[in-house]
Amino acid sequence: MNALIKFAVPLAFLVCAVVLVLDPVPFVSPVAARVPTPAWATDPTPVRQPKLKPEYVAAGFTYQCMDCHRIIPSPAETFRRLTQHTEIQLNHGINTRCFNCHHPTNRNAFVDDFGDEIPWDQPQLLCAKCHGPVYRDWQAGSHGRINGYWDTTKGPQTKRRCIECHDPHRPPFAQLPPAPGPNTLRMGRPVPVEHGGRRDPLRLFAPDNHSASPH
Repeated sequence: MNALIKFAVPLAFLVCAVVLVLDPVPFVSPVAARVPTPAWATDPTPVRQPKLKPEYVAAGFTYQCMDCHRIIPSPAETFRRLTQHTEIQLNHGINTRCFNCHHPTNRNAFVDDFGDEIPWDQPQLLCAKCHGPVYRDWQAGSHGRINGYWDTTKGPQTKRRCIECHDPHRPPFAQLPPAPGPNTLRMGRPVPVEHGGRRDPLRLFAPDNHSASPH
């Protein structure tokens, strides 16, 4: 018996080694393939990088707004089509007048409800004229984004201003492609499923290796 054991044990180890080397039954992971996340979905930089100075670039030169508007006064009303700044496409709801936001005599500033100037680098004070609840949410940190440290003893926080996400002339966001959906061991890779006109949110997706037809 001892001689048999001495022969069987090395033979068993040899068989195991051969199996490990040849790998006749390769391992197939039940985990679905990784879905890559696009860089824009995790990019911490602001959506827009606007100038927080009253500057305009034309023909390769940079001007302050008042460099031109000091000698080219605008009419009292601005419902007519723009003959300058034709790159601007105004789509701001019922806000259709330039002077609702821009100061009528100092183009290097915005204007508040009392005709006083709002500094160009403080556009959130201008937005607050009409969007009071959103502005209060922004102040509290529940609207917009704050970059930096949760613990301010570790470092500073930077609150992004309204126009770093919204185009002031066209505030609504354009449609964005959605980030990849969930991809779990239980769900597998999601593929669209036809429902035959019947709404069934629990059968919105089905694994690749199952029939997609509803029961």
